[in-house]
Parts: sequence; C-alpha cells; structure tokens
Amino acid sequence: MPLRPIGGIGACAVGDLAKARGLAADAEWLPAHAADKHGSTALMWASGGGHLPVVRWLCEEVGVAVDAANKDRRTALQWACKTGQCEVAAYLLDVAGADPTLRMKDGSSAFDWAVLSGDVPSMELLASHPRVDIAALNKFGCAAVQWAAAAGSVATLRWLQSKRLSLGHVNDANHGAVVKAAWKGHREALEWLLLAADGPQLVEQLDLLDLEGRTVADLARQNGQGHVATWLDGLIRERSGGAKGVGTS
Repeated sequence: MPLRPIGGIGACAVGDLAKARGLAADAEWLPAHAADKHGSTALMWASGGGHLPVVRWLCEEVGVAVDAANKDRRTALQWACKTGQCEVAAYLLDVAGADPTLRMKDGSSAFDWAVLSGDVPSMELLASHPRVDIAALNKFGCAAVQWAAAAGSVATLRWLQSKRLSLGHVNDANHGAVVKAAWKGHREALEWLLLAADGPQLVEQLDLLDLEGRTVADLARQNGQGHVATWLDGLIRERSGGAKGVGTS
C-alpha cells in the first residue's frame, strides 16, 4: 500500500522534497537511518516512485546508503527497476554507485525486476551494464523468461528473444515460460510462446509434468484460469494424438 504523506518517508514516497527537507531540518526524523516496518528506506520509496530530485537529495546531501536492503533484501535500485523508473535507476547506477549484482532473498536481481516491469529502457540499461549477467538464474532456477512470461508481456518476450536468451528454459520445479504465463492466464503470451511463427514455438512444454505430476493445464486451472486451462487441454490432446483442431479456436 502507498504511504500517506504524513512523515518523512511518506514525503519521499510522493516526491515532496520541500516537506522532507523541512522535517529533516527540524530534526523530526533522521532520513539517513529511517525505515518503515519492512526495513524499506526513504531512498527505496523515492526510487520506486521515480522521484529523482528526492533521490538525489537523499544520496548527495543526506548520505543514505545506496545499497541498503530491506527485510526481503530489496534495494533502491531493485525498487526503481520494479516500477520501470529508468531515469532513477540510471542515476543510482551511474552516479550513486549502486551495485546491480545484489540479490533479494529469492535470488532475484534488479534485471529480473526490470523484466517484470516490462520497461524496455530499464531492461536495456541493466543489460548493457558490464556487471550484469542477463542469463543468470534465481534460487529457484528461474531465468528472465520466467519473469517475462509471468508478466504476460509479448513485447518483453520478444526483447529477450532479440538478446538471444533461451526462451525454452525450465526452472527447478519443471516450470517453463508456458507454465508461468498459464498460471496468470496470459492467453496472448501463451499463443505467442506456443503457436506464433515468430515465436519460440514451445509446444514441447505442453508435455511437461511438474514435480507434483501436474500439466500446465492443471496448474492454470488450479489458479482459477479455467478458460485458459480448457484451451490448453485441447492443445495437449492434439499433442497426444487426440481430437484435432480443438486448440486453434
């Protein structure tokens, strides 16, 4: 939930630099050390909101630690990437010296969050950084393609394909991009991943069972995506030599 502008962190979250300065000057809060109950700092909130003047003040005048992490080990750079705030992310990287290799508890990186946001400038920014490995995996074996498929963005999936990343990668749970898109009910992404002439045509992922023996259709149905599950059932039957033409409706 967004913070209300009732204190220093709230002021930073909504980009009210004058109020944040005033509170700090009156010693009503200590911006260099303040954090919310999740351990998120004023810099994280300002970064996620894209408030560059506040970010600059916190980094250059207040001296907030640019790589401070909250309880999930998320940093200000990861917040900026998660919300597609490329200008702030570029400042944090190029001026404030943020470390793009830091990872959250689940092993996710700033690049992963940029992919989830679907913001191409942020993705390009991180991908061009010499310390960023765009093919890296998180602790569950998820690659960038899993993040893009979960977001359901065909444009992001195409961008990953243009970077010659494998869209067929399967994680430690035996979940590929098709499962991630199906779980969220992203029919357009599924059609591109499975059937499009310019896509990766990952029809072999319809044959995969996860570690609990569930098909991609089972998983979609489990998450309440009944229409997508029914469509996938038809494609799976086609793959097994059953009814013809069901999956193309």
